[in-house]
Amino acid sequence: MGMTITEKIMARNSGREHVVPGELVWTDINTVMTMDYLGKTCFDKFRQLGKTEVFDKDRVICVSDHLVPPPNQKFATMLNEWREVVKNHDITHFYDLGRQGIAHQIMVEQGHVLPGTISIGTDSHANTYGAVGAVGYAIGVTDAAVAMATGKAWFRVPSSVKFHITGQWQPWVMAKDLSLHIMGMMHWNGHLIYKTLEFTGPAIQSLDMAGRMTLCNMTVDLGAKNGIVAPDKITQRYLDGVAKGDWDMIASDEDAEYEAVYEININDLAPTVALPDKLDDTVPVEKVIGTKFNKAFVGTCTNGRLEDLAIMAEILEDQQIHRDVNMIVVPASQTVYLDALKAGYLETLVKAGAAIDTPSCAACAGIHTGVAGDGDIVLSAGNRNMKGRMGSKNAQIYLTSPAVVAASAIRGEITDPRVAS
Repeated sequence: MGMTITEKIMARNSGREHVVPGELVWTDINTVMTMDYLGKTCFDKFRQLGKTEVFDKDRVICVSDHLVPPPNQKFATMLNEWREVVKNHDITHFYDLGRQGIAHQIMVEQGHVLPGTISIGTDSHANTYGAVGAVGYAIGVTDAAVAMATGKAWFRVPSSVKFHITGQWQPWVMAKDLSLHIMGMMHWNGHLIYKTLEFTGPAIQSLDMAGRMTLCNMTVDLGAKNGIVAPDKITQRYLDGVAKGDWDMIASDEDAEYEAVYEININDLAPTVALPDKLDDTVPVEKVIGTKFNKAFVGTCTNGRLEDLAIMAEILEDQQIHRDVNMIVVPASQTVYLDALKAGYLETLVKAGAAIDTPSCAACAGIHTGVAGDGDIVLSAGNRNMKGRMGSKNAQIYLTSPAVVAASAIRGEITDPRVAS
């Protein structure tokens, strides 16, 4: 019996020839990521293990993303303490204010995640790492501390569920629409908890790395343990010159066993919207056309990449954002920010009336720039829309793609980008 790509990765990194779902394995970890608001706790627990030096200073990655720039004294003090901890442990790769970005973007963009390896992070959206053919797992601070000390972690091998995606990507339809479509198709019913979601098929092979990151990123919001796309020529081009280490192509065996296989043809996939409070309550954009909103938000580890900003700039070129809409756009990293600046995307967005914020998690977690207040109706290209996610519990959040947000911002009401563009 063959193995899926995730099973192969877990086998090769635990020194075994074969693993099956349900087995516990003690695996080698390629990189460990922790960030500002949990980082100090990670290192505190690390020292409680009697350790003073991490297993590899090049492979413990520290990022400031949730709290930068600090909006208040409390967060400023936390950041100062965090910086002191990182300095004391002489960590090689520290992405702090001025060099920062959202941790998961940084991990992939800067080549800290490699195909065929396991990378872990103290944030739920570490699933993003599967976009390059790695196993990306979210872990707690105690497991992170152990990994920082030993370079290892234990996991139960997950069962795999395959999504075979066929058809052609239609204009103004994005990976985010497919992700939300799968949310609505599968629902939060427990069937995907602790599963690997593997994306295959011609439509995935033609998808750029930004789209693959979006798909893998949101698998955690279905309860999955990880999402993954096998590496290919697109992966190779993306990692060329940035990969911090050697890697090779890896794929599922033809006779690998899956708990379930779902076929999706995207030829008729429409721009999709998740209604307020529930990620899996999704509808085609046609069902909510005309719904008014007053705040628009594009950024996060789901949709703050260069390709997302490019499609927004294309829609907003020579247009004006509606006077009743406040739009905040947050590039996912300083690299994305600079590339978008050079390409003219940010100039287009600013001329249209968008506010551009410093790369960070921003309003996504409801603790930073652009949070929602009572009565706000937000059209967001983020990853979560439960009550209170972006601030007030009395706000409503519609979740969708950057294309829908941009087209809708012009009219001040939810709009189909296929019609408006």
